[in-house]
Amino acid sequence: MQDINESFQLIPAPQLKEDNTIFDALNFIEEQYGMIITILDSSGKLSGIASPGDLRKAILKGNSVNTKLSLVMNKKPVCIEFNELKTAEDINQRILDDLRKRYSDMFMLYAMVPVITKDKKVMGLISLESLTSSFSGPKLKLNHRTVLIVGGAGYIGSVLARKLLDDGWTVRVLDKLLYGGDSLKDIKHEKFSLLLGDAGNIDDIVRAVEGVDAVVYLAELVGDPACSIAPQTTLKTNYLAVTAMAHLCSHLNINRFVYTSSCSVYGASDNPEDILRENSPIHPVSLYGRMKVRVEQSILSVCNLPNPLFAPTILRLSTVFGNSYRPRFDLVVNTFVKNAIQKGKIEIFGGNQWRPNVHVRDVAGAITKVLCAPAEDVRGQVFNVGNNGLNYTINDLADIAKEVFPSVEIIKKTGLTDPRNYRVGFDKIKDVLGFETKMDIKKGMLEIKEAFERNEYGDLDNPRYSNFQRMQELNLV
Repeated sequence: MQDINESFQLIPAPQLKEDNTIFDALNFIEEQYGMIITILDSSGKLSGIASPGDLRKAILKGNSVNTKLSLVMNKKPVCIEFNELKTAEDINQRILDDLRKRYSDMFMLYAMVPVITKDKKVMGLISLESLTSSFSGPKLKLNHRTVLIVGGAGYIGSVLARKLLDDGWTVRVLDKLLYGGDSLKDIKHEKFSLLLGDAGNIDDIVRAVEGVDAVVYLAELVGDPACSIAPQTTLKTNYLAVTAMAHLCSHLNINRFVYTSSCSVYGASDNPEDILRENSPIHPVSLYGRMKVRVEQSILSVCNLPNPLFAPTILRLSTVFGNSYRPRFDLVVNTFVKNAIQKGKIEIFGGNQWRPNVHVRDVAGAITKVLCAPAEDVRGQVFNVGNNGLNYTINDLADIAKEVFPSVEIIKKTGLTDPRNYRVGFDKIKDVLGFETKMDIKKGMLEIKEAFERNEYGDLDNPRYSNFQRMQELNLV
């Protein structure tokens, strides 16, 4: 590296030739967020630059990955001559004004700028963040990593959005606000944006992916009851929209794609005492579970398409519990708490069925782990998300609720029982990604109880707290 002074330091500049291709550049940059490729002419002088955003726009305009860089590069990039960096005093408002003029959308600014000699030889790159720190005027708002959360206003998405913002990501949410927008209304962050739209609308998803580095797909109709009463909506939302987004991302070389599937795909285990792992047989017993299997297969098949860099990851979530900015009381643990508060009793049908469980904040942590892991560790991989110690029978969950609500009455009933019965192992996600859960069932129940006591929920029977009831309310069945 070339030292300038205490404030600035050059980093090596990735370099390609004009006759290299879009694919060469994307492969060269890989996961280096904010990086640019410098493109040299036959004499070794700077001819242009290209960022992943430039290259994806070129593909969107009809260019193939085999198109030469000379045809799609930015031929008039902002550059800085080395002499301007010799002392901090030489960094003046001219550079900032030039950057603003060239790149009017502040969130599309390159994170790196070439530093060149007078005869246009590339000496290296400099971070705009460090460069502009010396300016007395307004700072540039740079976008190093941008993630699109499809369905980011939901139960998991509203927690994940805040987690990623805390971790330094720029977060864009695409959501049609089926359950309202209260879950996001208190986010006042310069790196957050909400795009009101439908994941099933092609125009909306094409608009949403512009400039993003990763996509997390959460916008599905979730749960067996909700899916069973709206099979056509389930087909459109849970299958067609997801697969369209995966193909779009692969086409545009947005290679990080995280899809949240469900341990419901394991369905009715042949032997509930067995621990099911990612390669175990699957036996979904509901439309929701069967659709998850179809989507998993469709997404993973995209790995075999012409873009070998596409790195989708499937996360099979345990039954999620815990408090969220968009609460749900149609999940077993949360439902037990609701019924204990409202009715003073919990009704159980059967009770010996096994379920894995995971807290909603731990789900957000698992997704973050995938986004930050090396691509080779997650490309085309399936991970169960949970903890071996959080496999419980429904009876076990009721017993824990009894610890939180000592006066609650547990009523066991026979008759129609949920046929799903499975115990799941989570060694793979721990060994590969170092992921471990932090929340247990009792803590999750207590936080919901305490939120209720703070009157955070209002009416616990609000249809927006139940996917099934909200579907009925909106007449989407």
